[in-house]
Amino acid sequence: MSSVRRCAASVCSRYPIATRTIKSVIHALIAMVAVASTAAPGWSQIRNLSQDWLFHRGDVAGGERPRLDDQRWQRVVVPHDWGIMDKPDGLPPFDSRAVSGQDSGYLPGGKGWYRRYLTLSPVEAGRVARLKFEAVYMDADVWLNGEHLGRHHYGYTAFAFDLTGKLRAGRNVVAVRVNHEDPASRWYAGSGIIRPVTLELLDRVHLDPDSVFVTTPVAMQQRGVVSVHAAIANRSNVPVRVELISRVISATGKVVGEVRGVRSIASGGRTEGDQTLGLVRPALWSPAAPNLYTLVQQVRVGGRLVDERRTRFGLRTITLDARQGLRINGRPLKLRGGNIHHDNYMLGGAGAPDADRRKVLLMKAAGYNAIRSAHNPASQATLDAADELGMLVIDEAFDAWSKSKKDRDYARFFAQDWPQDIDKLVLSGRNHPSVLFWSIGNEIPEQGTPEGVAIASQLAQRVRALDSTRPVTQAVSIDPPQSRAQFTDLDVAGYNYRAQLFVDEHKTMPEQVMFTSESLPKDAFTYWRAVEANPWVVGDFVWTAVDYLGETGIGWMGYSQDWQRLGPYPWHLAYCGEIDATGRKRPAAYYREILWKTGIDPIAAFVRQPAGTEDLPDRFLFPISPPHLDWSLDDVHPSWTWPGQEGKPLDVVVYSEFSDVELVLNGRSLGRKAVGLATQYQAHFAVPYEPGDLVAIGYRDGRPAGRWTLRTAGKAARVDVSSNRRQLPANGEALAYVTVELKDAAGTSLYARAADRRVRVRVRGAATLAGIGNGDPRDASSFQSGVRSTFHGRVVAVIRSGLKPGPVFIQVDTDGVPSRQIRLSVARNARPVGRELD
Repeated sequence: MSSVRRCAASVCSRYPIATRTIKSVIHALIAMVAVASTAAPGWSQIRNLSQDWLFHRGDVAGGERPRLDDQRWQRVVVPHDWGIMDKPDGLPPFDSRAVSGQDSGYLPGGKGWYRRYLTLSPVEAGRVARLKFEAVYMDADVWLNGEHLGRHHYGYTAFAFDLTGKLRAGRNVVAVRVNHEDPASRWYAGSGIIRPVTLELLDRVHLDPDSVFVTTPVAMQQRGVVSVHAAIANRSNVPVRVELISRVISATGKVVGEVRGVRSIASGGRTEGDQTLGLVRPALWSPAAPNLYTLVQQVRVGGRLVDERRTRFGLRTITLDARQGLRINGRPLKLRGGNIHHDNYMLGGAGAPDADRRKVLLMKAAGYNAIRSAHNPASQATLDAADELGMLVIDEAFDAWSKSKKDRDYARFFAQDWPQDIDKLVLSGRNHPSVLFWSIGNEIPEQGTPEGVAIASQLAQRVRALDSTRPVTQAVSIDPPQSRAQFTDLDVAGYNYRAQLFVDEHKTMPEQVMFTSESLPKDAFTYWRAVEANPWVVGDFVWTAVDYLGETGIGWMGYSQDWQRLGPYPWHLAYCGEIDATGRKRPAAYYREILWKTGIDPIAAFVRQPAGTEDLPDRFLFPISPPHLDWSLDDVHPSWTWPGQEGKPLDVVVYSEFSDVELVLNGRSLGRKAVGLATQYQAHFAVPYEPGDLVAIGYRDGRPAGRWTLRTAGKAARVDVSSNRRQLPANGEALAYVTVELKDAAGTSLYARAADRRVRVRVRGAATLAGIGNGDPRDASSFQSGVRSTFHGRVVAVIRSGLKPGPVFIQVDTDGVPSRQIRLSVARNARPVGRELD
């Protein structure tokens, strides 16, 4: 394992790849713990505990007792968030009196209990066992058969309990009490077991699950070197001699490298060491070509296979300095980044793997190549998707250290818990090629003080002890000279909303690599020009890429002048995402594609909302005097349907990668304009409104090369219903996203709010409705009822597969137009979610 070499305050080292660990799932039926495993004796097993959890909202005296009567508890699938569940009386979950109010989107926290029965054979109960929770929000106590196993405070890091010797043959019960005290967060965090749970059953001789660390000190086109660090534990009562076999498997299934080693381990002992494998002409990992390999490690005792573990990884190098910026495998790369929170809108804070993956897909399709996980460690599903799709990730630890931002936030636990939570951040992410930087915090109250500088140094040292292959950063929101002090022991300087500092700070710190960790959507051009013009500025991360629950209306009316107030009830979404909460790109996303010159949508045209006709209230709720940060997006729309505006001039803005654009209304040219750096890749036209077709045409070398059409819509005549996948695996947790869009008789989308209709979605067959939403930041109706009005002509429903194969019928009834039905299927052999995107 190579170490980081430093040059003054800069990072001028080559950072070998780290990778991601995927533990081997040996046989099917992993969803049903009550079914005895068919795996061969001695092999490790990992069981997915997503199904058959029982849930009770509120506190329960003796909720951990094995004989507790829980027959009336609700059966749920985890990941699960009770905060978005309808109230017991059937009303929606939103409440104007919620303790966290605007921060949580007027959604509640509270207490809740979960119980899960495990039925094991005598052989299984006698094995080494590990119960792992990827995340529980927050302050979780866990019991097994009435025995308290322990408590974990932080809501975003993984934790595990050793159940060896505690399990019984027959029925066991796991109980979890979650205590989400508000106000705990500046955004909606959710409540409950929000990420997956697994049970690992291991042989007495096994690889330590957290010990495997794969790096690639050499990653070139001609050759690669894979270095593997791992530990083997012997929990048997006799010494053993083990053989560790490590193989590298290509994407086509070919063995491209193998190494073997023999070790002796005393009873109750543990040995760790390194193995090195050489690869010839490896396929390197990069955002443009996310090639992956699998490391298969086998532990054998006397020739008998006792453990097997699989770790997927990619070969890549990172080079970073202030003179040439960021290079991946020697090639320059600018970070086209977006911040995301962890919630999944109509699923709340539940990190369902397919939902987390879809978020990464949406960003990739919109031209992003980097994610900042704000402000907590990313889920494994997010990192898995980033590995596969070629997205780089800044994996962030904390939003608070020892000083709180909210009365009941993580600062209560930081002093005692930060070492274990830093460890889990790094151990969970260091085997993912997508992870680029470790971020130790965001806008920390202590930043720039001696205390803050000292804590940053402690955290950075802890990170480097576990992974010396990646730079450490922090998102700072203060000005020099305090900011310089905060970056003293950090490799990369992250600035929130301070692009104006880059040139002057470079003169003071010429070796410092910098980036914008948060930027404003309205100032996209300014922030991106700082990246393009200055090699020491390696990227820009907008706040935010995808809309989220909480921080109500920050993207509409914004914060009040005193930074205390946001959108009043029923506002519940931030409404600052360049991709809306349902996954639809907003105009700002198209502009960013063009700034980045992605070629995805090289020309796009939008119309500014006429003054006084805003389609949401409260735009100017708070009197604001500059300077004041403004997270709002330009109020422009993909519509040429403006009844009541006939003959009045409308501001039409055309975003274009092409050097010239022409605007044509109903066949009449309205003129051509040059577009480029000097115009910030925009052209504006004042167009008297008349219904019909408005077409923007882009020209390259004098010839038409692209076009964008806005067409006046007629009355609603139908709905189009589509799904991002037609077949789901019968695993009880796979998701399909079904989009309902209003259309006129000619197939033109209806966008005007006056045309919105009530929609009811019903699901029968081998799947259930998991949630429904429309992206309207003020529609505080139920996520679970199946009923929503369209917002700008659109509703999205989430469908969850069951455990049995069969057809799924989705009925869509919309006021005033014919009903529609589509059919999906649930199958045992359905492939896992891939690159499907609605």
